[in-house]
Amino acid sequence: MREQMPELQKLGVNLACVVQGDADEAAEFCGQYGMAAQCIPDPDKESYRKFGLDRTSWGALLFPSPELKKRRKENREAGFAVSVKGSLKNHCDILLLPGAAVVARGGKILWLHRGKNPGDLPEARVMMEEARKNLA
Repeated sequence: MREQMPELQKLGVNLACVVQGDADEAAEFCGQYGMAAQCIPDPDKESYRKFGLDRTSWGALLFPSPELKKRRKENREAGFAVSVKGSLKNHCDILLLPGAAVVARGGKILWLHRGKNPGDLPEARVMMEEARKNLA
């Protein structure tokens, strides 16, 4: 999504990434991708609950589906990795599934994607289409 930031700004859209860590951990995590200013810490996972994001099973992590294997490979090739050490912190829930949303000012959810596996996030193109459609 960071590549789409100029286009998002033209639409008047602010990109944010909600992470499970505290403010320092969020800044460190997002900082490594050049997005520290877009990171929102949520160590209590309030936003995850409000979005109704589910949890996966240990079995799904240890014996991933072909779809999850493919996403993991794509992420590795793009330079992204999972920090096992970071995932074992007290406030982290490694089983928590991801989500993506278009949220209007004031907090109204205009579009929501709930991940079905740990790598299930929509492509940036899909999120851009949803932002354009819902904010036009």
